[in-house]
Amino acid sequence: MRCLGIVMGTLVSLTLASPLSSTQHPLDGYHMHLKQLLHKILWAANVKRCFAVITDDLHYPIYDRLLFESVGRRVRPFFLMRVNVSEDLQRPPKQVALVLKAIKDSDCDMHLITILNGWQAQRFLRYIYSSRSLNMQAKFILLHDSRLFERDMIHLWSIFVGTIFLKWHLNDRFTISTIAFPGILSGVLVVKNIAHWETGKSVNGGVLFPDKTRDLQGTSMPVAISEHVPMVQWVNTSNSYHGVEIEIMNSLGKALNFQPVYYKPNQSEDSNWELDEGYGNVNSDENETRINSKLIDEASHSARFAIGNLHLFQAYLQHVELSLPHNFDCLTFLTPESSTDNSWQTFILPFSGAMWAGVLLSLVIVGTVFYAISFLNAILLSGGSTGFFRFLRRNRGDPMDPKIYRRVSFRIAISRYRPSKESRRSRDIFDDYANYILLTYSMLLYVALPRMPNNWPLRVLTGWYWIYCILLVATYRASFTAILANPSARVTIDTLEDLLNSHIPPSTGVTENRQFFLDATDEVARMVGEKMEVVSQSDDLTAQIARGLCAYYDNEFYLRYLRVADESGGVGSALHIMRDCVVFMPVVLAMEKNSALKRRIDKTIQHLAEGGLIAKWLKDAVQRLPAEAPAQQEALMNLHKFWSSFVALGIGYVISILALLAERWYFRYFVMKHPMYDVLNPSLYYNFKRIYPDQ
Repeated sequence: MRCLGIVMGTLVSLTLASPLSSTQHPLDGYHMHLKQLLHKILWAANVKRCFAVITDDLHYPIYDRLLFESVGRRVRPFFLMRVNVSEDLQRPPKQVALVLKAIKDSDCDMHLITILNGWQAQRFLRYIYSSRSLNMQAKFILLHDSRLFERDMIHLWSIFVGTIFLKWHLNDRFTISTIAFPGILSGVLVVKNIAHWETGKSVNGGVLFPDKTRDLQGTSMPVAISEHVPMVQWVNTSNSYHGVEIEIMNSLGKALNFQPVYYKPNQSEDSNWELDEGYGNVNSDENETRINSKLIDEASHSARFAIGNLHLFQAYLQHVELSLPHNFDCLTFLTPESSTDNSWQTFILPFSGAMWAGVLLSLVIVGTVFYAISFLNAILLSGGSTGFFRFLRRNRGDPMDPKIYRRVSFRIAISRYRPSKESRRSRDIFDDYANYILLTYSMLLYVALPRMPNNWPLRVLTGWYWIYCILLVATYRASFTAILANPSARVTIDTLEDLLNSHIPPSTGVTENRQFFLDATDEVARMVGEKMEVVSQSDDLTAQIARGLCAYYDNEFYLRYLRVADESGGVGSALHIMRDCVVFMPVVLAMEKNSALKRRIDKTIQHLAEGGLIAKWLKDAVQRLPAEAPAQQEALMNLHKFWSSFVALGIGYVISILALLAERWYFRYFVMKHPMYDVLNPSLYYNFKRIYPDQ
């Protein structure tokens, strides 16, 4: 449909232009010679797609049917637009903007701008530069005017490198000139005469429109850099910059014959800036954009290039040109890493809480069963059970008269008491209620009983309980060995959902990354963007991450660098790179807005990528940046893992000391205060307790 519109516009324009040949004009001689020159230039330029004519009322009669038919061997599509002398082309009406958009969409390779008013032509060029309404790397033909070469136009002429100027002399001769390139890149504007034309002469298209960007003749090109591993890094040993993008810039310098000059922008200035009014930016109030990258500022004002791991953000395209992507970064988060290393609990980790509760409950139940069987066996065999369940019968008898304690005869009789042979007969090991816990507990620890029970029911029960102890201890030992042989599990954050649930505030270095999350269609990403903070690089950034104060968002290789750089201080081991990549973002080089070198730069970068050089440089740059920390050696028993033994030993010491203190307290406040206790004759009290255990 667009091609059909162009062809229809061609036919209509040819029809309207046909009567112009018969129009008489006071400047017929000027028109005739300018028409002949334009005819020869159009023929020599070899227009392939289409061309556009933007003219004023004075030059409008030149463009008739004969001129358009003589462009080539066949009629080429064209656009013809006539502007008023009083029209401000830096703020053109909507119709003009639509025509310019159609010209750019058709990718016309020739633009004829025959506007006599140099001021009007200057403002028109400013509008083209700011709005990118035309392809500025195409061929342009303009009328020579000194107002086009004012000081504030120097930057524009470093962009419109394919422009020639036609200067008319009174003898009907024309001087064809152009801007000296690449000299204009050094800030020096020189108009270079390339031909003098008069009637009957021909023109050489190769001389008028050479490829000026092929050879930059060793021109020094300022390159603004920002250190960002692995793209740009300062190496002290060589006293120079190294990195992937440094290699790319050096290769571009060799391919286009220019010398890159690297410098770091002044970081003391505020990096947030707005697009200044300049080079035709007349709508800055309406399209105000804030950028948080000093490199973009440098590329749009001072430097020809800017490198430092710049990503392809739409906001950058309003101010600079971006090259083809030379790499794709995995953007993710550097998060704190915690460990489940609870070595002090190693002795209790083999069993769960419910399992330990079951073991303790079985200890009580089995001991009680042992005691009950011993009690029943005593009833069946001896017909008495006075020694059992004494704690249940305590204080049931009548208390002894305190006067008896003071009788000398009673105390002498107690001192001379000697147990009979029958009373000294050894009881069974489970007859004492205090022994059953110690004995059943010792069986769990593979400690042999002092002797086998006398009664066969207790022997049978002891055998089955031994089987239970063997199974329980074997299970505990296997689980305990597995815990010691394997490294402790790490608690890491590997997804955006984990990051939100951890309540660690995310952070990033540039505003564009935060805006990327806010503009995302994923709800989780938007929630992360709402919590994200823009922070500046600081020496304690990794320390803050390790303490869980923030999670830093950047490319994977730079996060590796942050972690490796701080491993010497013990911080890197506490950092973890999130496993999931949030997005694979294209990495580009920034150039000045509407740079004339963009096509050459893109083509060279494509060749470098296809040849595998960029991948090789990246591999070399990240060689010393491991993806993960070295894995711990398994089955290695160290003092840290053995810490639980000291914990258990300490707990045993504490319990023993407490038991000793409790026993001392009981002896002092109960035994020593008993009426039968005598410091000079301690056996008096113990003989009394043997005879009267309930008193």
